[in-house]
Amino acid sequence: MNRFALLTVAMLYYTVWLLLPVFELDNKLSMFPLPSIYAVYLPISLLLLGFAMVGTFLGVLLLLDSKDDESRSHLLEIDIAI
Repeated sequence: MNRFALLTVAMLYYTVWLLLPVFELDNKLSMFPLPSIYAVYLPISLLLLGFAMVGTFLGVLLLLDSKDDESRSHLLEIDIAI
């Protein structure tokens, strides 16, 4: 099974899971084990977690870069004094 078909099936499953309350089928289908509200909360929480991880990574990079700049400026002062 190629990736496109797998992603299409996953997207269709998610879309049906999300629309269950609209058609009042929330507790009538057993192929969806969790309530439909998780179809909303799960992607939101994953996005927030992803943004937090990317922000933390970028913050650490900026902090390390500023420490390197301070050490480089100290070396330049020594070189200028000589």
